[in-house]
Amino acid sequence: MTSLYNLLQFVHVAAAIVWLGGSAALFVLNARLAGRLDGAGTAALESQSARLGALLFGPAAVTTLLAGFGMVAVSGMGAQLWVIWGLAVVVASLVLSGGFIRRVAARLGELTASPDTDAALVARQRTRLGLLNALNLLLLLSAVWAMVVKPV
Repeated sequence: MTSLYNLLQFVHVAAAIVWLGGSAALFVLNARLAGRLDGAGTAALESQSARLGALLFGPAAVTTLLAGFGMVAVSGMGAQLWVIWGLAVVVASLVLSGGFIRRVAARLGELTASPDTDAALVARQRTRLGLLNALNLLLLLSAVWAMVVKPV
């Protein structure tokens, strides 16, 4: 059991690193480039962010979840508060990323592609995207905290 648990734990932690690290990198990249890109640049950034989400972050999130379930099953620890919190964060992050963040980023790409879009509307969308990304990062970090501290 120990070796299977250790393997699942490694997969769980490695996938979480990819997911959290990639999300943090995109957050910083978007924040640094906000307002500096033209419509084509914003559209390219949005497109690549969406591809990374589909090809890397989504699978890393699912792998984190599945390995976590495996660890709970192998260890027999049951549904403790920190495990439930981790599960809730995975679900919330997937909904936030796959739903809200993706829609706001796509809308921002549409707005910046049009030459006669109101600058204030673009700024509001950029702010909304930044806030949603920050919320997602805080959620993910709260799960890391719960996994390390294991509050009762």
